[in-house]
Amino acid sequence: MSRPRAVPGVVWLIVLLHLAVMLTQTAVFPNVRSPDERQHVDLVLQVRQGDAWPWPGPGTAYVTQGVTAGGFVDADSLDGPQHLADRDDVPPRGERPSYRAAGGPATLTAPGPDGDEAPVFNQLVQHPPLYYLLGAGVVSLVPGWQDAPLDQVWLLLRWWNALLALPLPLLLFATARRLRLPEPLPVAAALAPLAVPELTHLESAVNNDNLLVILGACATLLVARVLTGDLSRRTALLLGLVSSLALLTKGFALMFPAWILLAYLVAAWRYRGRRRARFRSAATSLLVVAVVTVPGIAWWVRNVVVHGMLQPHGTHATPPDLTPVYGWSDGGLTWLGRFAERMVTLFFVQDHAAARAHDASWWAARVALVLVVAGLAAALVRRPLPRLDALVLLFPVPALAGIVARGSWEQFAAFGDVGAAQQGRYLYTGLVGLLVVALAGAAVLRPGWRRATPVALLVLAAGMHLAFQYDVWRLYWWPAHGPGALGSALAAVGHWYPFPAAVLGAVVAAGLGLAVAVAVSVVRTAVAPGPPDDAARSPRADADPVPAA
Repeated sequence: MSRPRAVPGVVWLIVLLHLAVMLTQTAVFPNVRSPDERQHVDLVLQVRQGDAWPWPGPGTAYVTQGVTAGGFVDADSLDGPQHLADRDDVPPRGERPSYRAAGGPATLTAPGPDGDEAPVFNQLVQHPPLYYLLGAGVVSLVPGWQDAPLDQVWLLLRWWNALLALPLPLLLFATARRLRLPEPLPVAAALAPLAVPELTHLESAVNNDNLLVILGACATLLVARVLTGDLSRRTALLLGLVSSLALLTKGFALMFPAWILLAYLVAAWRYRGRRRARFRSAATSLLVVAVVTVPGIAWWVRNVVVHGMLQPHGTHATPPDLTPVYGWSDGGLTWLGRFAERMVTLFFVQDHAAARAHDASWWAARVALVLVVAGLAAALVRRPLPRLDALVLLFPVPALAGIVARGSWEQFAAFGDVGAAQQGRYLYTGLVGLLVVALAGAAVLRPGWRRATPVALLVLAAGMHLAFQYDVWRLYWWPAHGPGALGSALAAVGHWYPFPAAVLGAVVAAGLGLAVAVAVSVVRTAVAPGPPDDAARSPRADADPVPAA
């Protein structure tokens, strides 16, 4: 058996560029301005103090006052441009309040519907605890964290999340290569996360999605191995371990067992009547996966036994009344239209003001959507991958969309809310399969065009980020009046940054250098003549996917 080919140097450059983009995003987006970030940080800190461990029951956890020291903007939807460059009330770096100084574990209150002060619930106790236990371990590495400026502790948690997401390009590359996509499509797959700005934004924030996304990426690579003939118990053991960890992270992982079962059924179906030993191997490996997944499943069984439902409501000690009051005739079409629009927009970019404006980033998301759909159509029609393999790899996306749609419709039917729980980021657990299958569509291109795919993807990524950053800077940092707007905005970002501006400058400079190095490498690939057998390097759709070895 031949040795596996080494990872090309350009892929390692892409991994580092991905990290530089994430670390830069930690400065562009103020603390609390990522989905539920204040609650995520608060729960990590409560676990660190022992106030949220053992894990609180639903409706019993509240946001603490101390966590308010980490942010200087509103955590809710914004009502327009913030003009942060004009703010002069942010203390100098190093003199900003600590968790203890801001009130520590005392319960945060806010005006309720009747105007009276009411405690602010931390609804995230509806999730399993793994992410928060890991985050508490990170905080424990900071000496005297309770008395340190909390914005610095917050930034360290953001860096930890960026490190969690670090291997994503490498996992995309490995999945594309395992599926034997022709060169240089595996390199293009490594570049793909950079073309989803909201993904890099989420990866740079404190959010339990980041752990689930990387576990989903690992599971996708292992599923690809199963589909291409790896029915070993080692792979089954790893797949069960990844699934169990995912189930201890977030409820969206509940689709993993069905997905893995589907993968092994497809693998077993390929050997029906031909190789009984392989069929038995698939059955044995599936049993191994099931056994190793038991700890993760046990958490959800516990929820049913203790709380009477699979996933408890975070702000209600008893399940809320979700009896349907509204039906399709009461605005169902409006709900569906908004659901489709939000899932697309918020997959690629972010609407921080919840304005649903058709701005530059909104249109960029539509361009990216058209390209993804075109790639998927080419992959499913022309079959550079076996069609069954492509469908199994795509399974998480409709499964996750179905879970989200069900929860959103339930809220609409009970309360008439047409926009509840509609976040495109909820599909990121299936991101690797989606992007790899879409890029497989480029395998049908002529060799010269195919070699240009990484260049095209890098150009798309640059355009997506330019549109995204234009809208973000206009919303947050641009001053209201006066000349030198860009200089004022840059100075404000440097002032707000928790660590010396030289740290941020080094990150940005490294990112620019890495971007140039990646661009030079992919351009060289595009203009270099391909090997004579270049067109034959894509596997046939009807070929046996199992390597001869």
